[in-house]
Amino acid sequence: MSVDSSNVVGVSWPRRAGAAALITLCWLPVAYLALLSLARDWAFPALLPPALTLATWQRALAGNDGLMTSFANSAGIALLVATLATAAAAAASRGFAYHRHRGWWVLAMHAPFALSPVILGTCLLHFFIRLGLVGSAAGVIAAQFIFAYAYAVIVLIGFWNPHVAALEDLARTLGAEKRQVYRCVVLPLARPLLAVAFFQTFLLSWFDYGLAAVIGAGKVPVLTLRVTEYLGSGNVHLAAVCALLLIVPPLALLLLNRRLATAAA
Repeated sequence: MSVDSSNVVGVSWPRRAGAAALITLCWLPVAYLALLSLARDWAFPALLPPALTLATWQRALAGNDGLMTSFANSAGIALLVATLATAAAAAASRGFAYHRHRGWWVLAMHAPFALSPVILGTCLLHFFIRLGLVGSAAGVIAAQFIFAYAYAVIVLIGFWNPHVAALEDLARTLGAEKRQVYRCVVLPLARPLLAVAFFQTFLLSWFDYGLAAVIGAGKVPVLTLRVTEYLGSGNVHLAAVCALLLIVPPLALLLLNRRLATAAA
């Protein structure tokens, strides 16, 4: 049976063109932000900036505007929230999965996502004021943890299925202790889902604006707040730098996750 190569080329060419167009559309905003962060005296109706300069980046990286402090705060908060949420969900998801009212627990975990972070933060504001957490990094972490923990449980609860239960029973039958079962059977199987939970909860915290604005009361400098601050003051060049910095950790995690997945395969 012969295959007409002209038909194969005719089919693959539109797909490649469509994929190239999609990739271009995805990266076009990033390219615009990069150009805006380097532009000088770029005003309408000029299509391109008359000159490019690193002055805005030098100013940002020098720390004169506190941008690097905001970056460090965002990274620290997101890492802590992701770590706590993933660890807590890993410990609790098994109990939820095997509970006789599992469906109700899963529904309860979706409850935080029925409201926007701003509305939920406003609802929790009174309790956080009473606890003395408003305007502090601890308050922002606690508020974001509610979303992150619920999401991590939703991701991990599906891991506990009859296949995993059978492997646990088999390991115990062969004489493995409870700690050995978790270390040698459960953890290797759960590692990919744990990575997904960590990655997703990191992004929930990293890109959060509502809870940082309401519970943080503007006193906890994070990058999402700095973007709106720069835009409000009309400093679009620093806003572009800040937006590009927001993209860096997710891209780094994506590349790391891809490398780990390739190595595992």
